[in-house]
Amino acid sequence: MSRKTQITLEDHQHELLKGEAAVAGVSMAELIRRAVDQVYRPWVRPTVRGYEVNFGVWRRPDAAVIGRRVRPR
Repeated sequence: MSRKTQITLEDHQHELLKGEAAVAGVSMAELIRRAVDQVYRPWVRPTVRGYEVNFGVWRRPDAAVIGRRVRPR
C-alpha cells in the first residue's frame, strides 16, 4: 500500500534532488523513499554503549533545574 505525501522543498534542495534523480535514472520520489528507508529504520541505527554524565554549577539555578533535583527522603 502506498500513500501520497506532499512536501515543500527549498529551491536548492529541489535542484539537487532533480539532478540526483537524473544521474541515478530514478524518480525524485524513489530517491526520497530510499532516503527515508536508510535514515529512519530504528533497527539499523548505530548504538553506543556507555554512560552519560552531566555536571553543572549555578549561583542561582532556574526553576527547571530545581524541579529536577532529587531530594533524599
